Amino acid sequence: MERHEAVLAELEQIREGAASLMRAKLEAVARQTRELAARLASDLDVVVPPDLEALFPIGSVAEHLESLSAAAEPAPMLSLETLRRLDGGRAQSEVLQELLRQMGPWCGPRAIVVVRDGAVQGWSSAGFPVGDPARSWRATLAESQALTKAAAGTPVLVRASDDHVLSAWFDGSPKRALLTPMLLRGKIVGVLLALEGDAVLNAVVVQQLNYTVGLMLETLATRPPMPSPALAEPEDLTGGEGAPLPRMAVPAPAPEPVEEEPVILRETPPIVAEPPHPAGAADTIQLRIPVTPAVPVPPAAPAAPARTPEEERKHEEARRFARLLVSEIRLYNEQAVQAGKLTHDIYRRLKEDIDRSRDMYEQRVSAEVRAESNYFQDEMVRILADGDATALGI
Repeated sequence: MERHEAVLAELEQIREGAASLMRAKLEAVARQTRELAARLASDLDVVVPPDLEALFPIGSVAEHLESLSAAAEPAPMLSLETLRRLDGGRAQSEVLQELLRQMGPWCGPRAIVVVRDGAVQGWSSAGFPVGDPARSWRATLAESQALTKAAAGTPVLVRASDDHVLSAWFDGSPKRALLTPMLLRGKIVGVLLALEGDAVLNAVVVQQLNYTVGLMLETLATRPPMPSPALAEPEDLTGGEGAPLPRMAVPAPAPEPVEEEPVILRETPPIVAEPPHPAGAADTIQLRIPVTPAVPVPPAAPAAPARTPEEERKHEEARRFARLLVSEIRLYNEQAVQAGKLTHDIYRRLKEDIDRSRDMYEQRVSAEVRAESNYFQDEMVRILADGDATALGI
């Protein structure tokens, strides 16, 4: 009996020893697991820092977005309808009066003055509270620095109250006035004045209108009586499909009475169209289309033979393995990757990790697959350099 008890006690002792050994090993594994988890958590803090602004700074973007959200001034442009109305004038006075009307949405009171022999005389105006005060305007260029500069060919922006003549003409208004020279046949014959309206003075459009009217007056004598086909409404052959053509809504200026008094060009002889000459061989213009010699087209390269399912499987495994290796490099070296992308030297910064991973890739991937592809390099460009191969620095 005592022998049996001794054997049982020995077995219990062995069991306790085995259990203690297992507990010690499990505790060691648990300790290693906790240490690994702590290290991984620390690595995650490096990859994704608590302050996300350090990882992906967007503070400067807020101001930019705020500026973009602000109401932008519509891009200055002339509508087709404005050009059609100007094109409809067949006399100098008609075109100039239409110019004053079409300027309405872009400025306040406006006027045309004639310049001759150092003297300035008003021709016509629009947008004033009462009547057409410009017909009574008289001055000399010496009295106005702004008019002197405009008559010399320089557009001027000035406060009307700061100029002696303009202050008298615009009742001492403190608003800005734009003065642009009016050119005809290479000579400045007048000045277009545009006073700021209710917070509106679009100098770009005013100058565009002035320039356009100058070209129209230059060709007035030779233009056909019908409207210009270039300004006609396009005929829609698309069946009405798709988005409509963009249009710019511009308020139509109020109609004003037209008074025929072509003062601005009274002393300028009209352009007389020369009679057409008989067409001959010497003055006939022929359009020739250059013939490009035929260039032989090289035969297309033969398509690569299709891979067998087994070959495709090997290539897919190589791609996945390369992706895994390179992703691990970035996971543990995010800061070096970001810095290397800026200085285009990722490989120099991560040479040891990249070379080690490439060796692993070449050991595992067969030579046949590596001969047909370079998946490791492709994944480095995609994952480490975000698609910019030059950032690798190799």
